[in-house]
Amino acid sequence: LYLIYGVLTLVTVILLFTGGMPLFDSVCHAMGIAGTGGFGIKNDGVSYYNSPYLEGVITVTMILFGVNFTLYYHLLIRRFREVRKNTELRVYFCIIAAATGLIMLNIQPIYHSVGKCFRYAVFQVASIMTSTGFATADYNNWPLFSQMILLLLMFIGACGGSTGGGFKVQRFVILWKSGFASLRKMVHPNSVNQVKSDDKILRSEVLQHVLSYLILYLGLVIASFLLISLDDMDFGTAVSAVSTCINNIGPGMNRVGPMENFSFLSDFSKMVLSADMLLGRLEIFPILVLLSPSVWRKSF
Repeated sequence: LYLIYGVLTLVTVILLFTGGMPLFDSVCHAMGIAGTGGFGIKNDGVSYYNSPYLEGVITVTMILFGVNFTLYYHLLIRRFREVRKNTELRVYFCIIAAATGLIMLNIQPIYHSVGKCFRYAVFQVASIMTSTGFATADYNNWPLFSQMILLLLMFIGACGGSTGGGFKVQRFVILWKSGFASLRKMVHPNSVNQVKSDDKILRSEVLQHVLSYLILYLGLVIASFLLISLDDMDFGTAVSAVSTCINNIGPGMNRVGPMENFSFLSDFSKMVLSADMLLGRLEIFPILVLLSPSVWRKSF
């Protein structure tokens, strides 16, 4: 795992440096990409360099770090079939392609160029879906349709087993298949409907775990939204602030958009959103276990 992570990071540094980015900047951005943390060293972010090549490198590497690292291991040991048949990977790339295409069509009246539309759309889609959080355009100025797609991508997130945040593509795939299995059971009560992932039957415990996580996840979103709504802010800002923090994205929308920040929020809201970032990054369960009194009693 460390070898794969280190090599991908080193390759990213080299590609950025050969594209004209200073070495220090290349190292900082490569680490921000690798950990899908999105930290830059310029106020204007990646747009400071105004380089289609650098944006292309960052886009591709963000997408690669959003892939399940187990698949890279399968590639190394030549288990290509495991990669080809991976449902999560196919869905991940399909979502990126579909979101990019829809946004391109929607922002075409703004940029009047297919190249520019693709350049900005694919970068923002990759950045938001992998929870990296870099920005090359102020999507606050994009049509509402494009903003809603980006908001949905915040919740979907990257693949399980990656450095990305969000709900994870794998969980959405399982919920989708589980939903259709339940529907088939309603239509054909005597049929046997098993939920499969990559030709493997998923045990009921797995489905229960995903549903439990969904309930806790939605409960955290609703509770956080209600708490920060005590601050004087518009609906879009409140929703996107909670969404971006729980899913570890970085920028939200409106007053917490890609060219804005969270400094105007009260200390209380910052504490709520800080807790959201921790809970979202650790996927809720570890924090709840840590805070469980029974765990502490067993420890002593």
